[in-house]
Amino acid sequence: MPLRALRILLDTGTAQPETLPPAVEQEYLGGRGAAVWVLANRLPPNTGPLSRANLLVFSTGPLSGTGIGATGGFVVSTRSPLTGAIAHSWAHGSWGGALRRAGYDLLIIEGQSAEWCVLVIDGEKISFESAAPVLGADTRATDIALRQKYGEDAAVACVGPAGEAGVAYSSIVAEGRFVAEPAGTGSVMSSKHIKAIVVRGGAQQPLADSARAHAVVAALAKRAATSELAQGVRQFGSNYYLPFVKEWGALTGRNGQDGRAQQLQAITRTTLAQRGKRESFGCDGCPIPCYSHYVRKNGEPMAYPELEAVAGFGGRCGLTNPDALIFANDLCQRLGLDVASTSAAIAFMLECQQEGLSRAGTLTWGDDEAIFQAIQKLGQKQEKRDLLSLGVGEMQEVFFGSAAFAPQVKGLAMPALDPRALNEIALSLASASIGGDYRYSMCYEEMLPDPPSWLPDEPSHPQAVKGKASRLIWHERFAAALDAAGFCRRLSLLAYQSTPADLAELLSAALGRAITGQDLARIGERIVTVERQFMRTYSTVSSEDKLPARWRDQALKDGRAAGHLPALEDLLAEYYKRHGWDENGDPTPKRLAELGL
Repeated sequence: MPLRALRILLDTGTAQPETLPPAVEQEYLGGRGAAVWVLANRLPPNTGPLSRANLLVFSTGPLSGTGIGATGGFVVSTRSPLTGAIAHSWAHGSWGGALRRAGYDLLIIEGQSAEWCVLVIDGEKISFESAAPVLGADTRATDIALRQKYGEDAAVACVGPAGEAGVAYSSIVAEGRFVAEPAGTGSVMSSKHIKAIVVRGGAQQPLADSARAHAVVAALAKRAATSELAQGVRQFGSNYYLPFVKEWGALTGRNGQDGRAQQLQAITRTTLAQRGKRESFGCDGCPIPCYSHYVRKNGEPMAYPELEAVAGFGGRCGLTNPDALIFANDLCQRLGLDVASTSAAIAFMLECQQEGLSRAGTLTWGDDEAIFQAIQKLGQKQEKRDLLSLGVGEMQEVFFGSAAFAPQVKGLAMPALDPRALNEIALSLASASIGGDYRYSMCYEEMLPDPPSWLPDEPSHPQAVKGKASRLIWHERFAAALDAAGFCRRLSLLAYQSTPADLAELLSAALGRAITGQDLARIGERIVTVERQFMRTYSTVSSEDKLPARWRDQALKDGRAAGHLPALEDLLAEYYKRHGWDENGDPTPKRLAELGL
């Protein structure tokens, strides 16, 4: 069935329903795949990321809004203000399901509103309301206020004060608790003067074979109930991986200067989980709701920090108190900030001051209050733009001699897990078309002591070369297929509970036509290849698949990964060859023809 899009024309304050060509659904499925098609076919190369002509695309897949568990998330895609290339931000929850139940597979926003507005989508009824009552409010307060106004069944996605202040890596937050990250899509939404998008969904979207689809979900739930990995992710979220990260030496300190983040050795996933009363939540109907928040004595929620917050604010920036980690993470969620990019910017500034490249700041490693103040300042409009708000990619241009230790690739901040300890993570950071973020592929398995047996190739040591390229490509393609289908990547690639065969069976039941694992691999490959071409065409910074000098050339002196450097030359050569790309990493005419591109 052709995909249904809602075009929002902010310059004229109008909305136009649109049906995409049937080939888009056949070749890209939907979700992220359809968004990639829209951007690749409709965005001129000279369009500035923050210009009114840039497109902001919210997408859902054919499983979204059907009542199947773990299908409520969405993907936001645009031209990134950080890299100039394609940006994808991923969020979970129920907002994506609501959009599809409102009748739309995609929301395509173009232009710029004259005044800050709230976009309200209630089926075919589209309205543009004044954002004045919620302007300046944090993401949680905005969610509460708009649900009080439009109904508790309304789903809200909004930007926070950081987006309003123009922070380049600001995020969109759904339902006051699901952060769409990374890549700065909140900055683009803010540039269009949209404070929030409120969606009221209607009836569930039909399934061609409901009994067959729900049988797959029931089997997944049964599998997850007996899986130690799944139950660990349910209890700890991504912090389930924290002891493995420490064991392999990937939790380094002070922006990667120290081989072991000593201050975090006493902070465990259990101590964080037991820091206070917690409530779990997740995507609608998920068998392993893997998000949670603490509940304060006054009943207010406080976000539980995931692995990137612990590694970023703890290892990278030096915070030693678990309560400080929790507060910094919660502050980012309220302000609408990506924790990986925020901690990277602060750690980079700390080292610039340490090296005497910047004398303007007062930050010191591990100073709780100074770091809190730096984060809070990102949510305040400044007469002169704060350097931290630029992101690491642009900050390194300001401080001469800092590029070697600037934690970024292609302009996007690197998450805090040290690639010198993990070869597959290193390859992912270097090669991802969105920039240096392994969440593009979600390749967590190399950290596990017992990876899933159904993955390609035999498992190997995290610092070995064998099998890394093939496993990364598998993750890239499966992640792209999951995003195109509208199925949860955390259930599938953090907890490793659904396989390509499961996804193919679900889609076959939903669409009423045969979908195979091979079909999904080809769809995923097509998406990844178009994103690669987009990066080569649009990137405003170096598009080289290269890590910064510290993580490429300077081995750690202590810790489990001491003396090791990622074998990127060998890894990239195999990675390009397996993709069917040339020695420079560009898709060959032959491979493009095979994919119909």
